[in-house]
Amino acid sequence: MDGEEINQNAIQIDYGEGSAAAPGFPDMPDWFEGKQHFLNIVAGLQKTGFSETEVHAIMGNNWFRFFPENFAAV
Repeated sequence: MDGEEINQNAIQIDYGEGSAAAPGFPDMPDWFEGKQHFLNIVAGLQKTGFSETEVHAIMGNNWFRFFPENFAAV
């Protein structure tokens, strides 16, 4: 086996949200420490100028549309 074959068969390491230098999940920001802070995301999107329709889409309506369109019973 030459170097190129070894490279192609190398095991890939998943570092999660981090990198080789900083593996793992980064600390949560102060404004979002858990599910109870989802409304902070809504407020931030509205403050930045997203419309109500855009905020609803970002916060979950895209998933409500996606699932029935793509996983409907056959």
